[in-house]
Amino acid sequence: MTAPLLQAEKLVKRFPVRGGFLAEKRELTAVAGVDLEIFPGETLGVAGESGCGKSTVARLLTGLIPPSEGSIRYGGRELFAMNREELAQYRREVQMIFQDPFSSLNPRMRVAQIIGEPLDIHGIGTPSERRERVARLMERVGLPPEALSRFPHQFSGGQRQRIGIARALAVSPRLIIADEPVSALDLSIQAQIINLLQEVKKDLGLSFLFITHDLSVLRHLSDRIVIMYLGRIVESGSRDDVLSKQLHPYTEALLSAIPSIDPQKKSRHVVARGELPSPLSPPSGCPFHTRCPYAEAICSEERPELLEKEPGHRAACHFSKRIYRS
Repeated sequence: MTAPLLQAEKLVKRFPVRGGFLAEKRELTAVAGVDLEIFPGETLGVAGESGCGKSTVARLLTGLIPPSEGSIRYGGRELFAMNREELAQYRREVQMIFQDPFSSLNPRMRVAQIIGEPLDIHGIGTPSERRERVARLMERVGLPPEALSRFPHQFSGGQRQRIGIARALAVSPRLIIADEPVSALDLSIQAQIINLLQEVKKDLGLSFLFITHDLSVLRHLSDRIVIMYLGRIVESGSRDDVLSKQLHPYTEALLSAIPSIDPQKKSRHVVARGELPSPLSPPSGCPFHTRCPYAEAICSEERPELLEKEPGHRAACHFSKRIYRS
């Protein structure tokens, strides 16, 4: 069996929350014991509402912030035990595409400088080779090379995200972590960026961790899907299993929110009640029980473990088999 390219085990991240002068010190648990594996050449999709911990996972995996507990291994090597040279190689091989194309590009730098900066940092090529590579990258993402002298404010949102993709590709990474890269774009532009990412993955053999709140996006991109809720994984499995045979009520609610254009398609419509609870005071037992239409007494008393309910398909629900029996 192929070894994972990147693996996280029991990943926890807590943030201190400052109150008033006499207020009791509190901690917000943004990620609460997450296990992830990303294999060479695959796209792992991570979905959930805002505030579920998706972006924190991305920042942990890129090494931007350290975990409070748990481990992250890349190629079998512990990330936070790497020496300076190993860490530099990791940062070259694991790149990130950010959510907001307007704030992720330095407004004072020209596009040629933005895309070429990673090449400068990692000392790749001669100045002339770098200029040639930057021009090729512009063409690769569908932008004219003559635009290299422009500043970010002279581009649309979709064009700025293309620049962000070119910057991520500059140093020939093995894994790209994309944190909601299309959520700030118009629907027509979203489709163009998704198609571009699919082409890049196929042509370069990249691995992707694609984070989104929109499961319909993952239908086109992912090989496997992980569903997060309040910092925990509540369901994981292959794309087809999660999207067609979901085993957790939260996944069902997310899918119910996607409009269907097929009038003949009949599906059970489930709505998650109320708002996402605060991670400062998560509910007891199953974190979803306060919003779940199927909740029973045990759900508020005992937190279900993430268990394999079917081959390769895991869910953290006491009643998966009963609710979703064939």
